[in-house]
Amino acid sequence: MDTYFLIIAAFITSSISAVLGMGGGIILLGIMAIIIPEGYAVVALHGIIQLVSNFTRSYVFREHVKKDIIRQYLPGAMLGLSLSALIIFLLITLFQVESAKEIKIDFLKPLIGIFILWFLFGRRPQPKDDHPNFFGVGLVSGLTTVFIGATGPLIAPFFLKGKLTKESIIANKAICQAISHAGKIPLFIIFFQFDYFAEVELLIPLVIAVFIGTNFGKKILAFIPERVFQLLFRGALTVIAVKLIVDQLIPILFD
Repeated sequence: MDTYFLIIAAFITSSISAVLGMGGGIILLGIMAIIIPEGYAVVALHGIIQLVSNFTRSYVFREHVKKDIIRQYLPGAMLGLSLSALIIFLLITLFQVESAKEIKIDFLKPLIGIFILWFLFGRRPQPKDDHPNFFGVGLVSGLTTVFIGATGPLIAPFFLKGKLTKESIIANKAICQAISHAGKIPLFIIFFQFDYFAEVELLIPLVIAVFIGTNFGKKILAFIPERVFQLLFRGALTVIAVKLIVDQLIPILFD
């Protein structure tokens, strides 16, 4: 039942991202965090699914991809991912374990919940330059994607601030996020000893779902009024975020 629910969620959330350029990934992350017990497994599996979703989205809008943005973003993302690897290595050394998955990382789920609430109600950074340098954007995304998973809300303001068309925003943001998701996969294999092949039966239907959802998302969401959609979007995210935080607090308060 959980697998079928995840497939439906992957389809719907990829459709949302196909229309808005963002939003679907963070909703899917929240849903997966509720269903899947291990926090690190949530981020690891979510990375594969979002890699396909973002790559598909960037392919659909490929004529709007700007190479100068990618050339700036890529080295920043690689540096951020390298710093993430260093942090994980230091944690493994500090806790004296063979794998990062042996480290108790229950903070990931409530962190995801706090991140969602911040995304909804907090004040996100606004770039001052109308033509921001995307090296820094890549650095932030590469550094945080391993620990949070969905970094779209963090980097979105920089794409919105630049003088880009709607199609360019969707295309370039998608390919940039695909770079970050692809870059963190080796980190989960090396440091968390995560076996993606063992999850292939779950990943294949989810990947197919996001592929179909991305291509047909506009047709699906075209019938939903903008105001109704925004209310449902914010409401669903708020419920998911609160549940993630509360589920972690209850055992602590009543232990």
